Amino acid sequence: MRRLFLALIFSISLYAGQVVELAGDKDYPPYSYSENGVAKGVYVDIIKSLFSKIDGYDVKFKMMAWKKAQAMTKRGKVVGFFPPYFSEKRTKWTKFSEPILNEKTVVFATTKTLKNKKVFPNDFYGTTLCLNRGFTTLVMGGNKLEKAVADKKIELIEANKNTDCLNRVKRGLADFYINDQLINISNFNTIKRGLDVKSNAGHIGFTLKTNKYSYMDDLQAKINKTMKQMKQNGEIEKILKRYK
Repeated sequence: MRRLFLALIFSISLYAGQVVELAGDKDYPPYSYSENGVAKGVYVDIIKSLFSKIDGYDVKFKMMAWKKAQAMTKRGKVVGFFPPYFSEKRTKWTKFSEPILNEKTVVFATTKTLKNKKVFPNDFYGTTLCLNRGFTTLVMGGNKLEKAVADKKIELIEANKNTDCLNRVKRGLADFYINDQLINISNFNTIKRGLDVKSNAGHIGFTLKTNKYSYMDDLQAKINKTMKQMKQNGEIEKILKRYK
């Protein structure tokens, strides 16, 4: 009986997957968010499907504020975070996965603010931009926006999440907001989608502090290979369509 028990334990351990902890943005619906403590969103669905296809690993989501997710990755407290856009500055502390999907950032503002706005960011000089805390002007809006903010042609304020920035625009505390075109603005009937700003691809960003993650190279190779296959066979686009 004891031998049978040991054999059963060995069999379970043999097929048990290595748990991989990924930090996700808890305030970025519909792409990545937490609802009653449960990880949800486009990227969560994609990553769940991806891990179901690779042997030896199980994913565990830790949803948190975006700045904390980055800090946890920098310190090696998690295997990685999602869904960062590529930035050369970030390569100092993270390694980017195969791109997952393309997001398009747009301007959100009132009809009055958007009137006669045709060139970004020039037509927004003298106004105030709200961004989610932890987002950067370079990544969200490109070199020209980063320079405009640095030169104080556009004032920057920050808030914790999408609805906080949208509320600031609604109340006139900010003139415009930049985020992905799919974010939900149904509760803000005075705010409209305006100019296209930039196209960005979301990734998984892996920590470079790999001392306790001896499996990192194998994991990254399997994730990148599977991600490519999911894009090629149309699975990622199917998941995205559920949210459109």
